[in-house]
Amino acid sequence: MKITGQKKLMREMIELPKDARTNIRKVIKRNAEAGARMARTLVPVDSGELKGWIHTTYSQDGMGASIEAAPKDKESQIKAKAVEFGRTKGDRGTTNPSPYMRIMQSHLGKRFKNSIKNAIKKAAKEAFK
Repeated sequence: MKITGQKKLMREMIELPKDARTNIRKVIKRNAEAGARMARTLVPVDSGELKGWIHTTYSQDGMGASIEAAPKDKESQIKAKAVEFGRTKGDRGTTNPSPYMRIMQSHLGKRFKNSIKNAIKKAAKEAFK
């Protein structure tokens, strides 16, 4: 998902009252955790390893979130990518893709976008009463 005017939006977000930013952080966290839960239900389970890898990370100010499919080490990233997108070459043979992160993104993307938009509108209304 691409947001145009992100720098301008972030400047305006800094100017919002503390209560408004707190409410927006709650919406971001709620949506990120919902995405992680959905990804955990969609991930193919063989040993349960991939399910345990799915986690959320937040920016320092709490105004940004990311749902990660695997830890940052190279082997974990390769395995998660091979499950998500499949493997056509390599010494281990080929595998079919079993997408779980992309499905989660397509299902929750619009909902996340709308809930953030509504939280920002509500914050702006409260800020300029």
